[in-house]
Amino acid sequence: MDTKHIRELKRIPVSGEEEAFQLITRLSQHYNMHQDAHRHQFLVSNDLYSAYYDAEENVVKMESINPETTIEQIEEFLMGFPTLF
Repeated sequence: MDTKHIRELKRIPVSGEEEAFQLITRLSQHYNMHQDAHRHQFLVSNDLYSAYYDAEENVVKMESINPETTIEQIEEFLMGFPTLF
């Protein structure tokens, strides 16, 4: 997979793997994401975005993965991002 177009959108601090798993599960349900083990063992994605746990930094990272996603779409996504995350 070509990763040069991937843009990090958000970092969500977590206390560890269990909390990261719960958060990623909620994100996958909210954004209709599916498990994607091509890039990372603990990753979910859809056509536009991905979420994964970075154990080294202890954060869940949200990324834009579609090269055709515009800045306006990303801004709209971030403005509508649920506050519970």
